[in-house]
Amino acid sequence: MNSSKKITVTGTGSFLPRHVLTNHDLTRMMDTNDEWIRRTYGIAERRVVDDATNVSDLGCEAARRAMDAAGADPSDIDVLIHASLQADYTAPATACVLQSRLGIPSCVAFDMNVGGCSNTAFALTTAINFLANGDCRRALVVCTEIYSKFINWNYRDSSCFLGDGSGAVVLEVCEQAHEIQTDLHTLGGDYERVVWAGRGTVTAPEELRTPVIDGRAVWTFGTSAVPETVATVASKAQLDPSDVDFLIFHQANARMIERNMNTLGIPMSKTFINNSRYGNTGGASSLIALDEAIRASRIHPGDRVLLCSYGAGLGYGSVLFDYDAAHAKMDVLEGAL
Repeated sequence: MNSSKKITVTGTGSFLPRHVLTNHDLTRMMDTNDEWIRRTYGIAERRVVDDATNVSDLGCEAARRAMDAAGADPSDIDVLIHASLQADYTAPATACVLQSRLGIPSCVAFDMNVGGCSNTAFALTTAINFLANGDCRRALVVCTEIYSKFINWNYRDSSCFLGDGSGAVVLEVCEQAHEIQTDLHTLGGDYERVVWAGRGTVTAPEELRTPVIDGRAVWTFGTSAVPETVATVASKAQLDPSDVDFLIFHQANARMIERNMNTLGIPMSKTFINNSRYGNTGGASSLIALDEAIRASRIHPGDRVLLCSYGAGLGYGSVLFDYDAAHAKMDVLEGAL
């Protein structure tokens, strides 16, 4: 099989828990109020799992929906990547659990974690590299987060903006597509800006067992790194960011998305925000937003879509891809071959 970077996203899926936790519900759990959360994060509610739900439960449903959308059978999947801060087990990888539950007979399956929210671009790029080297034709990427089981709901500043959910995409080699472009970075020297000791081996006080975030530093990072990586990945395709048909961002904060779109000089009509309903679902957030934008007909076959994720690490990156290139109108893909 010849190597190629002509790769397209052929299907997307997402899955959110049924239970809704509103800002008003949080006022009974911590010292906060609806107005402050809306003003600060743009969030009105989020979804949370019940005690019986595991990471693979959310991931499996999102993956099934993505495979259905792509028309992909289990035997079509050559590589399966699951990216998350959490896992069903320490071993085996949750990707192996998903492989079993999805009925995928044989594939490369593994977990990865760069830093939660930034996982999306890194997982997609890893899948793209498998496809580009010619060994595989189809990849399934699943990003899932279940925060509600692990955070301390007494700490307002590190819990009120989080939510649970999963998103998935199927990518495949497609000669009708433009070459896919990627851009990744980590700023390890700033790793302490976002720390979640969680179940790690570092001995930490109780306050580090829930996410500790330097909000001012993260805002500065998010409003500088995002425009940078968006411009970089667009330039690799000889495009200006404004030439891209649609942009999908990590749904950390509606205010940050608005700020970055303004910096880039791109109208808000070319992006999608859903964090008012789901909160920050980490690495899953941009894939959930991508799926909802497609199902709402905001993104169409042949559109050039730029997805950007960023978070702990500090890690950030972008992927520029064609959506469903094989089913695009020919004039949309003029010059792709």
